[in-house]
Amino acid sequence: MKQTKGINIMQFIRDNILCIFLVGLGLLCWIITIMASRASKKTGHYVSGVPGVGGILIIIGFLTSPVKWLALIGLLDFHLWYFVVRVIPDIILIEREERNYIPPEELEGGKVVEYSQRKKEFEYIIKKNEPPYASASFRINRYVIIEKDGRYILLKYEHNIKLADRIECDTIEECKKHASPKAKWIKR
Repeated sequence: MKQTKGINIMQFIRDNILCIFLVGLGLLCWIITIMASRASKKTGHYVSGVPGVGGILIIIGFLTSPVKWLALIGLLDFHLWYFVVRVIPDIILIEREERNYIPPEELEGGKVVEYSQRKKEFEYIIKKNEPPYASASFRINRYVIIEKDGRYILLKYEHNIKLADRIECDTIEECKKHASPKAKWIKR
């Protein structure tokens, strides 16, 4: 009789090895996240855990087992709910606002003449700053041409708010040559 129980336990472990591994890893991630949040409160410095990963691994782990309803335990990870309720709607709202953005009449001290429709990425630029070891990278997704003191200036923006570069030109066409050829221009 003991021989039969030993075989059943070994068979259970063999059949559910993926479930055991994923649930164990999920619990480890969950513990790391809880400990990191406590360390953050204690020290006053931000300590990163792996938020949401534990819950996802527990859900996937129990979905590979014969007792699938235990996957509901993974939903106890509040980071999953925070992601669904807070982060996803914020991402959608930001995308919508960036897509529908119209620059003001005046920008950077000049009158807006033309601007481009927003695109995910027109170009990618890296600017070297002083001292030489410092640099910044930008994903340009909007161009704006302004007129200031009889000259035209091409402004390159990242996410409609971060000015990445400004190029002075004599004509609007010259400004457009410094922009991506994919840009679709809208006159003001």
